[in-house]
This record gives sequence, C-alpha cells and structure tokens, in this order.
Amino acid sequence: MVVKYYFFIGLFLFGSIPLFSQNENTIKAPVLIEEMVNSQVVFRVTWNNRDNKDLKITWKSEISEAKFDTQEGEFYWQTSKEDVGLYKAFFYLKDSTGNIVEEAQTIIKIKEAKSVPYFQMIPDSLNTRPYVKLLLGERYRLEFVANSANFGSANMLVSYILDDDTDLRKFDQNEIQIVGNRILFDWTPTQAQANRKYFEMELIAIDAANNVGRRKYRFQIIEQNLPPRLKGNVNDTYIITADQELEIDFSVIDPNNDPISYRVEIPISLGNPRISESGKFIWKLSASEMANIASVFPLNVKLIAQDTDHSEDFVEKEITIMKSDRNDPPVITKLSNLSIREGYAIRRRVFVRDNNHEMSQLNFDLDNEPEWLYLQQEGERLYLMSDTLGFDIVKADGISVQFDVLFSVSDPEGAADSEFFNVTVNQGVNTYEVYQDLDRYQRETDALLVGLRKKIRELDEKIHKNANLKRIFLFSTFALGTFSATGSFFDEKTIARQMIPYTGALLAISSSINALAFNQDGRIASLKYKLEDVEKTITRNKSYLNIYAVKSEDDDQLRNSELVNRVQSYRQSLIEQRIELEKLEFEYRDLNFMQRRIRKFKRKGRVDELKWKFINLN
Repeated sequence: MVVKYYFFIGLFLFGSIPLFSQNENTIKAPVLIEEMVNSQVVFRVTWNNRDNKDLKITWKSEISEAKFDTQEGEFYWQTSKEDVGLYKAFFYLKDSTGNIVEEAQTIIKIKEAKSVPYFQMIPDSLNTRPYVKLLLGERYRLEFVANSANFGSANMLVSYILDDDTDLRKFDQNEIQIVGNRILFDWTPTQAQANRKYFEMELIAIDAANNVGRRKYRFQIIEQNLPPRLKGNVNDTYIITADQELEIDFSVIDPNNDPISYRVEIPISLGNPRISESGKFIWKLSASEMANIASVFPLNVKLIAQDTDHSEDFVEKEITIMKSDRNDPPVITKLSNLSIREGYAIRRRVFVRDNNHEMSQLNFDLDNEPEWLYLQQEGERLYLMSDTLGFDIVKADGISVQFDVLFSVSDPEGAADSEFFNVTVNQGVNTYEVYQDLDRYQRETDALLVGLRKKIRELDEKIHKNANLKRIFLFSTFALGTFSATGSFFDEKTIARQMIPYTGALLAISSSINALAFNQDGRIASLKYKLEDVEKTITRNKSYLNIYAVKSEDDDQLRNSELVNRVQSYRQSLIEQRIELEKLEFEYRDLNFMQRRIRKFKRKGRVDELKWKFINLN
C-alpha cells in the first residue's frame, strides 16, 4: 500500500491541531497520515539542535507495534487488518535536565482496504525496512509489478513521480522504463546522491475499473568506500613479439572516484616495461634484446591498481608473458616509385620489418636494375642509392626513361618478401651545356647587332647622300632650263645663241641622271626600317636573358626551368631572325648602288666580301 502525506487535510478535520509544533525551527512531524490496513506507515521527524547540542528526542504512542529510530528520526509501523481507526504518536525534544523544550504530534488514520491496484517490488529482500537501503556505487536492478485483486494485470496503466516532481523522469545514473504493468528501475547511486541521502518514488496504477492505487517507496543511499574494479578483461597469458609493442589495458574504475595509482612488478628493465597513469602496461623488445633475455621466458608479471585514499582497496593481477618463437617472414612495408632528373643523385629509404631478425641478418637484392642503382645499409636503415646521374640516359627526343626493378629481402631461414617498383628518369638540366649555350648566344647576338647596326647606318647615310644630290640636281635642272628658255632673245650670231644646243643637251643629261639616281629612295628607306625592327626584336630578346645575370657554369640559376626554357627558345628565335635577315640581304643586294658595287667587286674577284657574314650563326 502507498503511504500518503495529507498535511492540508488535518487543517480541515482537526482545526485545533497545529500543523507543526510551536517552534517550527526546532521539531517537525507530519500532522496527519492516512493509510489502508495491511500497509506500512512510514514518516520522518526532523529536529534542529544546532544551537543546543544537549537536546534529545523522545517519543510515545499507543501503538505497541510501532518503532521509532531516534538517530535517523524514522517512524515505522506495519499495520494489520484489525488496525482500523485513529492513532496518535507524540514526539518530544528535551534538554539535559529532562524538561520538554518542544513537542510535535502526528495523527495516524488507518482505513479499511478497498479493492485497488497494489505494487510488489522484486527482489523483495530489499523491502524489509521502511527505507530501501542502497549502497553507494552498487548497481541495482529493481522491478515494480502492479496487480489488481479483481482485474489482474490486464489493461493496467502504471506511472511514477520522483521526489514529488512531475517533470523529473529519472535520477542521475538511473534509467526507468515502463513495460506493461511493470516499472523497471536500474540505478547505480553516486557520491552526490550519497551526500543527499534520501530519495522518494511514488508509483501509480489504474485498473480496468479506473480504481487508482498508489505506493511510495523511499530510498536511503548508504555511503561506503567501494574497491576499484577492472574496466575490461585481463588475460592470464600474453605473447610478446620482437619489435612489436605489447600493450595490456589494466585500467580500473573507482565507484567513489578516488584517485588510482598503478604499478608493475617485473624483474626485467630491458625494453623499458612500464605502466602509464591511465593503466596501460607497455613493453617493447627488439630482436637482439629478446635474444639476450630469452632464458627468462615465460616471465611472471604482477599488475597492481590501488586506491590512493584507501590503500587497503586495490586490484592486482598476475600474468604470464611468453616470447614468440615463430619465424615471421620479413615484410617490405614501404617501397616508393622513384622519379628523378638527370644531373641528380638518388637517396631514398626502403622500409622493411622483421619480427625475428635484425637488419644486419637480412639479405637484400635488386633485379633488372640499371647499373647506376644500388643498395646501401646504414645501421638499421636501408637506402636506394645512386651517384649523380649523367645526361646520357634520356634520349634526344626528351621522352622519360623507365626501369622496372624487383626488390627482394630474405632472412637466414629462407623466408622472403619481394615487390616491384619503377624508376623514372626525366630529362635533366645540364648546367654546363646551358651555360655554354647562353654564353654563345649572347656573343653571337652581340656580333649580329654590330653587323646589323653597321648596315642600318650605311642605308641611313645613303638616304642622306641621295637627298643632298637630289637638291643639287634639281637646282641645276632649273637653272639650265631657264637659260635655254631665254636663248631665243639673242641674235643668231651671238655667243649666247650659239650655246643653246649644248645647254639643252646638258639639261637632258641632268634630268636622266636625276631619275636614275633617286628612283630607289623608297626601297632603301623601307629596307632600313625592316632592319631596325629586327634590331629591336633581337635587343628585346637579349634583355630577357640578361635578367638572370648568370656568373658561371656553377650558378644555381642554371637549374631554373624558366631560364632553361628561355635559352632553348632563344636559339629558335636566332634562327628565325637569321632567316629574316637573309631575305633582307637579297633586297639589299638588289638595290642599284649595290648592283654597281657587285659588278665592280666581281671584276676584282672579291664579291664574297659583300655578303652579310654577321648573320651566320654557325
């Protein structure tokens, strides 16, 4: 049956009875308690003796079966079917002389039982006292089953209220589930709950006839120091393998959240066996170290976890560690493909693991490798090596060359592992050749510019010379023409008249020379402008090379891919400019003054001297 505290009912039924004693700050007891027959009557009385430690509590009641714990203030009475009626219990606070300082009274009303649903707790062994006693840190799985005398468990509705708070659905570290007519209660009390001590849960059941049954269960958390316990399973035997870390999780949980200290008892220090602050035992032996202590195996080791605040509470486990005697074959764990350039050396590490042997005991081999590739061992490390690669590996077309190589490793027992990898050699930068090309191109460019500028000046001088002659011829043509026109005014026998035929002849000659000498001025000027354009292009391209200011063939800038590309493209631009200059040379040789010069040099056998030798880049 459910215990009910109806304080407000007492105000209506027993108006002359005070809710609490006169001094509410001293002693408190419920005014009215109502219960059904065959149920438990349970309530608490509280008092305050903070200002007077000598105050003691006593009680009396006409109920002979009732009990009162003066330490905890717990009143308890198991009623029977004959206990229908009203009963009183009195509680007194007395001083050291026995005088009553304060008092309180509780009226208990026991009613006849009705046919209402009732609850049964499983296991009922915990329900032998007014409070269900739960130990701190222990896990409890309780089950509360609702039943009805008339309707059984069919169509039963159940619910619960925690600590009189309808919004509270569970306590800390507590799970509550409702399954049919059962309430499943899973709870591991915490330290904070042990400090609070008391908790309450009211259960409610409604049967098919809408009869409502209630039952209150009160929990008291008993504080205790619980020993630590392992989080997981720890085996009795473990096997340690060379070069592999043995790790054992010996971590524990302390229900009281006390600090835990870990230690390991092991007679071996080799390999630094240790246990961390989180309870992880770690030990790693190399193949040589395991060989040195092979005789100590199997080895007994003790792991200990102790409550620092309560040294008497601890967990210990003795385990046996055995060494692995199987021959694990060597394993190639990391072997990368190589991609390099000519002019560089190779130094790339190969990773091999063997659980039973040191690196010095293993055999390594390369198959189908190029002659310049070899293996080199340095202590426990192995490298793929080469000297500086020459510039004769990649063909002239620049297409990369690839070698497929087989790398193999074996141990003294014949166990082996192998793996293919490829070595790709890309065309490299021959800094010596780049520097020689750069130097040659710059010298050829300088020579080209000298010759080109000489031709430009020659054409420029020719243009200015023709202009001067043209002015002279134009003046003479004008003068002679004027003189010829005025001859008709002289007498036939005069000197002036006689000079007219000669003057006309001179005028005709002058006009012919003028036409022949100056009809190619436009071609000369056009050729000069074309040569100047070529000069600007060559000068601009040369300025791009001068940006890098390379001082010697060892200059690091010679490995600059941008510079290398510029040098390669510069060669092509020189070829194109040479072809252009060769075309312009034909135009130059076709000029009238050059035609006369060529005929003159042919007569003397020196015609090759007129060729533009400065455009020859070979």
